Amino acid sequence: MKVDEVMITIETDERSRVVLPGYSKVRFIMKKLPGGSILLEPAVVMSTAQVEYLTTPELRELLTSAAVSKTVNRPRRQPKPE
Repeated sequence: MKVDEVMITIETDERSRVVLPGYSKVRFIMKKLPGGSILLEPAVVMSTAQVEYLTTPELRELLTSAAVSKTVNRPRRQPKPE
């Protein structure tokens, strides 16, 4: 261990949760390593739709053009009086 590193002890609660000081609302990927060590790596979580949008230029182009196009306006029908 380096001299400037600080070791802290953390404890799980009754629901197996841990508080990591300084990491509020951050997602991690947890890996269990041989010997009982746990490695936490920062994670970026996104939906399948977001991955498809980011990896498909045609889809981005289609959605961009749809977003800037005018919406079709149709006159509303008035209900017939009874």
